Amino acid sequence: MPQDSQKEKGAASAEEEILELERKLEEKKRELAESGAAPVEEKEVFREVLREHVEEARPQAPGEGPAVLAPSVTHVLADDLKKKADEVKKKELREEQVRELIEFALTRTINDAVKVAERATPWLLDELHDHLVDDYYEKLVQLRKLKQL
Repeated sequence: MPQDSQKEKGAASAEEEILELERKLEEKKRELAESGAAPVEEKEVFREVLREHVEEARPQAPGEGPAVLAPSVTHVLADDLKKKADEVKKKELREEQVRELIEFALTRTINDAVKVAERATPWLLDELHDHLVDDYYEKLVQLRKLKQL
């Protein structure tokens, strides 16, 4: 349960930070407008606000190097990043498998593609079916084998 309260606290602080950034952005835009400065794109103003926000969050004494995280924090962050990278790789692999099966269905038959997907995983068969409805139809229209309704 402590993790749930930490997640809620983290979400609240992220929301608070967003509200604070919005407030700072509006304040900076108002300052620029009042000073009569040349108009600047909002994105550039936000870039400056964000830079200032990060500097405020990282106070350092003169000559002090970058803050060093405790090894346990570094380990948790590294593990989290590795998990996210693995998830992205898996998602990309699954998407590539579906694309290949769609191409296989176009060059061979839908039944052949379904047989391959059945042997792989139930997830792949479900994804193939979903994509066949959309992607396969679009490809057929592109190949002028069907007229779009």
